[in-house]
Amino acid sequence: MKKALVDENGEEDRRFREKLQNELNMCQELRHPHIVACLGYEANSMGLNIFLEYVSGGSMSALLSEFGALDSTMLRQATKGLLEGLNYLHTRSPPVMHRDIKGANVLVDLNFCVKLSDFGCSKRSDLTKSFTTIGSIPWMAPEVILKEDGHGRKADMWSLGCVIIEMATAEKPWGKGKFDNVMFALRHISMTSETPPIPDVLDETGRDIVFLCTQRDAESRPSAADLLNHHFFLGLL
Repeated sequence: MKKALVDENGEEDRRFREKLQNELNMCQELRHPHIVACLGYEANSMGLNIFLEYVSGGSMSALLSEFGALDSTMLRQATKGLLEGLNYLHTRSPPVMHRDIKGANVLVDLNFCVKLSDFGCSKRSDLTKSFTTIGSIPWMAPEVILKEDGHGRKADMWSLGCVIIEMATAEKPWGKGKFDNVMFALRHISMTSETPPIPDVLDETGRDIVFLCTQRDAESRPSAADLLNHHFFLGLL
């Protein structure tokens, strides 16, 4: 359950309630095996409570921290699940952009079914471009930081590439200790020509899928539907 108390005089509480209300508006109609389901909500004089599907395995980031990087089969299975969830979101009418994809927002059940969670930063709109800097910096696409031409579903694809790196290495994208402060991270991601280093542990197909996702030109990145046909998933049931 997610809970927000009513305190209109408290700026932090007010922002958290708005974020929770946005998440409720976004997720209550979403139904997909790779999306955490909203089971209902309760609004009263004390605040707002959202009841979410319980995913017993916890977050991907916690799993990686405890057990280390995923092996090849698990990595392909998790990546395919995330792509199926993203494809569902991106092909809704109107489309849904998650805007904060990272290991901490990927939950895993006991059957190793991955589920996208936390839609507090998400946006649902026929205008599929946003001009707001939202998300977690090491997973953030350059155009999200620059805010020049807006950003849309292709920003989610960059973040997916970063999550694949995270799952393959059990480290944040860009490498452990790469960014020692927020301003350096923002400048490096947005103003240089670099992309997150692709781990050597990935095979050729895995390296290719990360390369495709982390093109600095957003329009050069494939859609989730395109990547579901990638040879990275050959032989995966």
